[in-house]
Amino acid sequence: MSSCVPYHKLIKKESPQATELDDQREVAYNNVRTAAIYNQFETRALFNFLRMSDATRRAYADVYCGRRGIAAQAKEEFLKRQLEENNHWYSFIVLADIRDKTSVSLGEKNAQWTFSLDLGTDKTLVPESIKEIDVEPEQQHFFGHRFNLFKTAYLIKFPRHDASGQEYTSGPCSKVIVSSPYKKAEVVWDEKDYKKKHEVRKDEDFYWG
Repeated sequence: MSSCVPYHKLIKKESPQATELDDQREVAYNNVRTAAIYNQFETRALFNFLRMSDATRRAYADVYCGRRGIAAQAKEEFLKRQLEENNHWYSFIVLADIRDKTSVSLGEKNAQWTFSLDLGTDKTLVPESIKEIDVEPEQQHFFGHRFNLFKTAYLIKFPRHDASGQEYTSGPCSKVIVSSPYKKAEVVWDEKDYKKKHEVRKDEDFYWG
């Protein structure tokens, strides 16, 4: 059949595809980063970061409320609570695939890998909390192919204010340092590398690569 009729002329009629929704690849491009750490050719650890920026939380609210049929007023309240989180913390959802046999949960005191937030102003923050979580379908959607059940998911929160209530920085959080006793990697969100939605082509391989 494929040699007689182009599949794209047949597939919608024979196999209804339902309505395609926005794949949120702009959010993925601007907020998802990966750190793969090797020893020679051996993979020692793999981390996928989803930065919970305001843009990420807005997209999350759109997808979450849209697929559940949540009304506009309730959606506004949901989004307000999401954005309020960013008034208190810098938050990241991290998928971790750690190959060390002695590895314990990243939230434990003697975890093999640690995280710190470099604000670029001679200030480095340590996490206020690291806890294992279940990744919601909407967040799985943002991670794309990077999400799988072999990875452990964590929510990592860094404080946004010091003890006196002063905000550490007015700019975005742009660099996370991942460290072990033998390796260190930087995970960077470069503001100059951001793209707007109309600049991200359908066939661009950042989302799938």
